[in-house]
Amino acid sequence: MKQIEIWRLQAAATLAFLVPKIAGNAPTANDGLVDDLVRTLNNLPARPEARQPYAGIFPAADLPTWRNRAALTLQTLVPKIQNIEGSVYDGAIDDLIRFIRQLPSRPTGRAPYSGLFAPADLATWRKQASQTLVAAITKITDPKYTDADSKIDDLVRAMSGLPLRPILRKPYEGLYPAPNLVASRQLVAKRLQQLIDVLKDDFNPKDVLVDSTIRILNNLPPRAADQEPYAGLYPKAEVNAPVITQDQLRAIAPYSNSNRLNQLLPNLNTTMQRYGITTPLRKSHFIAQIAHESDAFNTNEEYASGADYEGRRDLGNTKAGDGVRFKGRGLIQVTGRSNYAACGQALGVDLINNPQRLADFDLACLSAGWYWDTRSLNDYADNDDVLQITRIINGGLNGLDDRQAYLARAKQVFGI
Repeated sequence: MKQIEIWRLQAAATLAFLVPKIAGNAPTANDGLVDDLVRTLNNLPARPEARQPYAGIFPAADLPTWRNRAALTLQTLVPKIQNIEGSVYDGAIDDLIRFIRQLPSRPTGRAPYSGLFAPADLATWRKQASQTLVAAITKITDPKYTDADSKIDDLVRAMSGLPLRPILRKPYEGLYPAPNLVASRQLVAKRLQQLIDVLKDDFNPKDVLVDSTIRILNNLPPRAADQEPYAGLYPKAEVNAPVITQDQLRAIAPYSNSNRLNQLLPNLNTTMQRYGITTPLRKSHFIAQIAHESDAFNTNEEYASGADYEGRRDLGNTKAGDGVRFKGRGLIQVTGRSNYAACGQALGVDLINNPQRLADFDLACLSAGWYWDTRSLNDYADNDDVLQITRIINGGLNGLDDRQAYLARAKQVFGI
């Protein structure tokens, strides 16, 4: 789990404590602040000026009830704030590249540059993006202004902190002196490269709003301009400690193949950190379920051919061969074209054209974490509800005894 994700969990708990304690029998400015935050996290429109806080978000109730509901909502939503990989401009750069290259729009939830370039760190992606933009812009040969020119002009102005282009002014006019359109494009391409080279990482704006809300409710000074959201509110945490060790995994699955456990372990730690599977109960339930589903960690895909899934429209298998192509893979066996598409989109990997990639150790683990997270199974693990977790994963209670045996060992290992 990243530092920012640990802080979000702490911030969620802080808000859940503070919001019900807002004083007064009538709505206050703090209630308005909390209302704004709930709306922002839910991607709702801003509250109409004449509407009192919480009205329209929650069913009619008295003010203390509304505050309690807002507290519970924030406790749920704050840990789910998405990480932003880089500056807010990275998304605009990605969009421009896709527009010029006539590529489909970036899928919702996919990080900028993911899918455009091979997996790499953000600095590498930005360098590739600037090189790609320079090449793409200089290759625009239309002697007249195009829609691409307008979008390029808009991005340069935004990243430079300049006012929007006046409606009657042509793209690039007023930016740089150039004798012709071709020269203008070359100058703007060079400027974009410079602007991308100095980009800094950024946080999701929602983190900034959560931070400021907590500081106001706690009567604390505003966050310093050079501080990250949450910095100064909570101490730094140890984020690299393993969630599960080799000895713990072997104790839970003593009859599993040792070489496979060695290959799974680092990927399991990455997955469990990413999806908040870090408390003793959550770890116990997760390991118990994936151990059963993967035949004691001995396979990353189901043994059957998948032919039985052929024609299963409920799984999205609408094309000939989909049953075998999209058979169960991963430690929680993701099955069917629709599920492969959703999982691939979430993980930034094309699983439709590369379905067997899901059986590789990294994605076998990450897909299990994705499945666990999208079904909110941490919530059931927190309630120690092995029956409901099993029903959600399995559709019934098949293999319950085996799952419970793993769970018992895991609880012992994790001190429950």
